[in-house]
Amino acid sequence: MLKNSMLILTLAMSQPVFAASLEVLHWWTAEGEVQSQLILKKALAEKDIKWQSFAITGEGGDSALRVLQMRSLSGTPPDAAQIKGPDIGEWAKVGMLENIDTLINTSNWPNIMPKVVRNTVTFDGNYMAVPINVHRVNWLWLNKKIFKELKLAIPQTWDEFFTVADKIKAAGYLPLALGGTAWQDALIFESMALSILGPEKYIKAFVDFDESVLNSPEMVVVFEKFKGLSAYTDKSIVDKDWYYASQLIATDQAAMQFMGDWAKGMWQAKGKTAMVDYLCVDVPESKGLYSYNIDSFVMFDKYAILPKNNVQILFSEILLSKKFQLEFNLSKGSIPIRNDIDMSNFDQCSQKSYADFKSSTLVPSFTQNLATTSQVQHIMIQIISNYFNDPDAQAEETVRLLSLAIHAMH
Repeated sequence: MLKNSMLILTLAMSQPVFAASLEVLHWWTAEGEVQSQLILKKALAEKDIKWQSFAITGEGGDSALRVLQMRSLSGTPPDAAQIKGPDIGEWAKVGMLENIDTLINTSNWPNIMPKVVRNTVTFDGNYMAVPINVHRVNWLWLNKKIFKELKLAIPQTWDEFFTVADKIKAAGYLPLALGGTAWQDALIFESMALSILGPEKYIKAFVDFDESVLNSPEMVVVFEKFKGLSAYTDKSIVDKDWYYASQLIATDQAAMQFMGDWAKGMWQAKGKTAMVDYLCVDVPESKGLYSYNIDSFVMFDKYAILPKNNVQILFSEILLSKKFQLEFNLSKGSIPIRNDIDMSNFDQCSQKSYADFKSSTLVPSFTQNLATTSQVQHIMIQIISNYFNDPDAQAEETVRLLSLAIHAMH
């Protein structure tokens, strides 16, 4: 009996004892993202805070937002949640969020982070979320082995892309890895639209919803060219998330993928190396253009009726610390939001992203919730995806439908 008591006592003593817990809603569920999540868990544990993961899989975060709405309406929101772009303002309007300015000292933010990052988390003159990283969305990833074997040049134009895709297809490889979910279809469209329309018209169409661009002959051309990419995808792959498609690159089954650099985090977890196993190149005809996605966390104002604790304060401070910014972004495939981080340990793709972010024309990604609210984004994505997957759908009609749907939401 004494032995059993001693064993129980030893086991109890070996378990970490936390002063508090922090429940965080997020959608980091792919392999590389889980590794990044563990870095955050460890950083919190060092502050005696237990990471209480509330992870929701699928739909690029749409599922998570629906669950968050239900939790919030029932009066039981988490401590923090992964919310981005204009959705931050939507949550702030209803008075459910903590003002970050009241949690931590934000006076040095203008010195350590770019204006575009600060603007993304600002609502009514206050910081309402803590930004943690920048992802570039308009990347084209290439399987180096296949390109070397087939002696293919990196496509610089869309005509070159289609020529290369034909050669890859003829050689028996899948030219374009695509998981077959609506947001992945729309991500390709977004990258193509930016490269063909240019940054000014992209912003007019997908941020300002300017009818003169949104419902123009140029937009019809974008849709028609976009439809041409469907011939290079695997139609049997349906409703698979992005990391399934990225896995096809890692296993030398597919040659190319349009995806944000979160894919790099997964390849890194698989032991793949940038510029050795895969290449990161500009989307054709998009040199000098940068479509960005900024991850951020909001803190829910739940301690008005509960005893106040400092978990949200410590969480915010950790997210912005130099140590976390370095370790997390190295793992996630993204770049730090702080401009005083040593980039020498990052791979060539991250270094290119970091340099391009400083020198390129920046546009917010509408597929990643940075250009509009999730409600408008969802409608846009569905219309774009339906067109891509319907052989009979016409570009002119789809352009008209997209324009009508957007204006109905405003």
